[in-house]
Amino acid sequence: MQQRIEYIDFAKGYAIFTIVCYHALQQVALSPLMQKAIIFGGTGVHLFFLLSGFGLAWSASKDSTLQFYRRRMSKVWVPYVVVLTISWAAAAWLGIFPDGADAWLAGVALYQMFSERYIESFGGHFWFISTIFQFYLVFPLLTRLQNKMSANVFLALAFSISIGWWLLVYFSGKSDLRVWNSFFLQFLWEFAIGMALAREVKQQRIDLGRALETPRYDWLYLGAGIVFTALMIGIVLKMGAAGRIFNDVPALLGYTALSLFIYRVGRRALPWLNRFFLWINGFSYSLYLIHVLVLHLFLLIAGVSSLHYFTLLLYLILTLGLAFTFEHAKKAIG
Repeated sequence: MQQRIEYIDFAKGYAIFTIVCYHALQQVALSPLMQKAIIFGGTGVHLFFLLSGFGLAWSASKDSTLQFYRRRMSKVWVPYVVVLTISWAAAAWLGIFPDGADAWLAGVALYQMFSERYIESFGGHFWFISTIFQFYLVFPLLTRLQNKMSANVFLALAFSISIGWWLLVYFSGKSDLRVWNSFFLQFLWEFAIGMALAREVKQQRIDLGRALETPRYDWLYLGAGIVFTALMIGIVLKMGAAGRIFNDVPALLGYTALSLFIYRVGRRALPWLNRFFLWINGFSYSLYLIHVLVLHLFLLIAGVSSLHYFTLLLYLILTLGLAFTFEHAKKAIG
């Protein structure tokens, strides 16, 4: 069980860090091939949706629905509002974002998730927070459904709903609209896998520890990661914006397989790497909240329009330090 928890924590830190790197590398002059390759970092959101479902189902208590929402508001919404407010101030004083009070209000009141005008305000990455809040809203319902169904039926239902949503978005011509292609139903199957996995582990029907310690799986994880990641990129290149609707399955499989490979290699040969991602997990949400704001401020203060590899490293060190500080400030206040 300790090994399972360790991988979950590792995966959260790893996923958030690759997302941060993806956004930062978009500000680096890269070759056309590398511009496509860095898409891999952004697919960390798929694993994070799965991990979110796992975490909520794993820690599910006897709290009432109202208590559940209160916890989510204090732990997730309040820090989000703080960073959103700082971003609004930076936009007003420094002009680093084109958004104003209306976008701030849309974020605070959580209706930005239904508005294409506002969903990518203040850097674009807050769409992910909108989708997470949608999952929070429906989590009590999902829990009730899970309690009444077998794991297979629950997963089949979630997959069916997501597939239906993919087809609706594609055939209605809304594939390039964020409020449609990032609505929670798009990722429901991933969240449901996390919930189902948490239940199977809690009831000791799955031994993740044994799977993580089986040496022969190393090359299997690496091979699967390469194959499914290549398939994901191929779908996007072939179908363009519409490909992002249908590439979620290979994206999750490829990204997760590679994370397992790195985790297992790290345990044996690079323990410092595992410790690094486990450390990031401790402030992963804070890191996600502030990293785009820090990136724009960094570019402004440095007086540059793009990053080089040295300034990229400086940015990563700075944003990790600020996120760590922000996390501890939250804990001190709350």
